[in-house]
Amino acid sequence: MYRKILYERYLSSVNTTKEQIVANFNAKERLQSEIVSALPLQKDARIVDVGCGCGAFLNVLSGMGYKNISGIEIGKEQCDFLADKGFNIHSIDIIDFFENNKERFDLICMLDVLEHFNKDEIVTLIPLLRASLKQGGTIVLRVPNGEAIFKGSIMYGDFTHETFFTKRSLTQIFATYGFGNIEVFPALEFNNSIKGVLKRALYNSYARMYKFFLSLENPESVRTFLPSQNIIGVIKR
Repeated sequence: MYRKILYERYLSSVNTTKEQIVANFNAKERLQSEIVSALPLQKDARIVDVGCGCGAFLNVLSGMGYKNISGIEIGKEQCDFLADKGFNIHSIDIIDFFENNKERFDLICMLDVLEHFNKDEIVTLIPLLRASLKQGGTIVLRVPNGEAIFKGSIMYGDFTHETFFTKRSLTQIFATYGFGNIEVFPALEFNNSIKGVLKRALYNSYARMYKFFLSLENPESVRTFLPSQNIIGVIKR
């Protein structure tokens, strides 16, 4: 019930203005290298952006020359905005879409989406995603990292967040449904400016210290530990 209430007015519920929607859409987001590497080489590849929001990622893909792109979004405000921009948007519940989908995609993107589902829904959705992928196709996703030391603002910053992940649990759930090529990365990328280099050095120092204290309690957990607030999964069929 809460989803119907919140998602229909998702943007206005957090006081997002029309100017902010436009700015978000037009932001030239610098995609992390692991995401760029997962994009198809063919510009006519079938790509669907699940939970596409205000369309920032769709806009980036369009700017990169991809022609066969679409989005799934149930928020009416976002759908109306993207329809005006000329994008092919399916205004439907994600599970309903994949249960009835006849297309096969080269790439399914789920950036900041899977955490909005509970565990029962996730085990329903993942085999549907697999069935909608072409052989050799890829799922790219970004989810909150349950192991991050500063995870609270991501995990609890949105009332609609249901489930959180680690490198181990993300690998576990996709391997359960027959995905054999699963890579998980920290969701962070520092540029090569002086500020970026300094940030990287400070971050790496913090991560090493945190891993050290973690190893005192549970040495085995360090093997799969990632410190970032979000993690990226690149999963191939």
